[in-house]
Amino acid sequence: MNSIEHFGKVISTDILIVGHGISGLSAAITAKEKNPALKVLAVDKACVGFGGKANKGGGHISYIPEGAEETYVEYHTRNLGDYLNNQDRLRRYAHSTVKTLDKWESWGVSFRARDDAFQAHPIIPWKMFVVDLDMLIPMAKHARQAGVEFMEKVAIVDLLTDGDQVCGAIGFDLVTAEILVFKAKAVVLANGNQNWRVMRMWSSSRGEGIATAWRAGARMRGAEFGSFVNMISVEHFQVSYGSENAMFNAKGEFMDDRADLDGNLKDTFGGADLGGTQSISMYKQVAAGNGPIFEDTEKNDYPSTPQGMNIVPEVGRAADNWFRPFAHKWWHLLWEKNKMGGYKTSSKMKEVAPGFIGEFGPVNVDDNWMTNIKGLFASGDICAGGIQIFGAVPAPPGRNRGSGLIAAVYHGIHAGPAAADYVTGLEKPGQIDPVQLQALQEDMLVPLYRSQGVTAAELTWKIQCIMTPVPNSALKREDRLKAALAETLALKAELPKLVASDGHSLSACIETKAMVLCAEMFFRASLERKETRGWHIREDFPSRDDSANPYWVDLENVGGEMAVSRTEVPLNHYVYQPG
Repeated sequence: MNSIEHFGKVISTDILIVGHGISGLSAAITAKEKNPALKVLAVDKACVGFGGKANKGGGHISYIPEGAEETYVEYHTRNLGDYLNNQDRLRRYAHSTVKTLDKWESWGVSFRARDDAFQAHPIIPWKMFVVDLDMLIPMAKHARQAGVEFMEKVAIVDLLTDGDQVCGAIGFDLVTAEILVFKAKAVVLANGNQNWRVMRMWSSSRGEGIATAWRAGARMRGAEFGSFVNMISVEHFQVSYGSENAMFNAKGEFMDDRADLDGNLKDTFGGADLGGTQSISMYKQVAAGNGPIFEDTEKNDYPSTPQGMNIVPEVGRAADNWFRPFAHKWWHLLWEKNKMGGYKTSSKMKEVAPGFIGEFGPVNVDDNWMTNIKGLFASGDICAGGIQIFGAVPAPPGRNRGSGLIAAVYHGIHAGPAAADYVTGLEKPGQIDPVQLQALQEDMLVPLYRSQGVTAAELTWKIQCIMTPVPNSALKREDRLKAALAETLALKAELPKLVASDGHSLSACIETKAMVLCAEMFFRASLERKETRGWHIREDFPSRDDSANPYWVDLENVGGEMAVSRTEVPLNHYVYQPG
């Protein structure tokens, strides 16, 4: 059998971090801090300082003020996580947010208005302030100074394993399509969750890391909660912030976001954020013949309020202590080019619709951020649901807007040192199997060798059409879930027809495979949970089932098939219980 050098360029490292966005950088920095002697290599498809989605959003940071941690844990468990939280992990998170901010700031990141943070919700104890959207640049500079090494324009496709132990990865150079083989004692997956590329601002999260972990045998948990939505304008497809308070049906009737919810559904929406209730209410209004739904832009004054200008600076100028040059430019560009320039009608009444985002991150990890595969860690959005900190919500952000950034850093500053400890104590590193390597290489490259077939864009559009409709994702019912799963499996059967012509289109094929796989996970897990709990809303099971202990839905790769099982939440070990 050929040596591993036969299959491509071989790069050796102690810790391989896949993704150098906000959580990957946090993991890389803290792994180096834990053991400076270790070689830490971070790779990404993007350029250093510009990866991931953290620098493409609002820049909102939320934290739990000191003294309010247990109030937050109780409220979140009872009303948002709906008792699917790992309450111990939630408590550790609540007590760590201030320390996380201090650590993050020490890397050269400049916060705005931290001392003037405002109460973000009238009941839930969390506060919010902002950071500018260039936050990754000082982090990357600090990481380089600490000795972290980087590679750009690299797609990681599959993990290499020796039994139940990870020993590296295989990928390729996006520009040259050169095969790259990575020898590593530990791997940290920090390359984002799955958003199915429906909404532009979240389109960089395409789920390849989830699929990579799955194919290697990693367990998934909480896959039924990947259905986050925002309200968007139909005319320009951007989020219409504040529109939820100014929505009217075609008859001119004001849309109360819960008026169309039946019975128990009104009481089970504690975990649903802005968009969760509206999407279902809009669906019911349209189904009743009262659509389309409109935003009265004259009644929506949120963008011009002080809070709107400070945290989503689309118009005007933020107060001096909240002003962020990069965010100001970014949001004004969105407003002027995509919103004002994108409106096609002069009427103040603009049609709005649910904008499906997803936020699907089910990779299951333990207290040390390690998966069930030895040496394989996950950090950030990829495991934000699977770690069970936030429970029955799409995470991030669940009901805590601004938790995405701080949670990603929190993940990284624990996953990085945990990986360093693992490598330092490793007695016998795994060995790469050339037979496995050859099989993975052939499977990775086969789209390049097809002369005809289907493109990634064609199948991506089809899976988006399955995931986006409200009755498939936000308001579930068995017959619709089974139909959506059948459509997804039909697309799965088309994946062997994918065709690519270069490194970039090959990467698109890998992303499309991940989208289809994640959709299958979502529908299978949703079918298994026969109740309404948190963001998982079943029209045919409208109540939460408290007849037995709550459970987590687990998915495992058994011989290439998706096995579904339940793990009972150990409520007897936790402080807060239903009733």
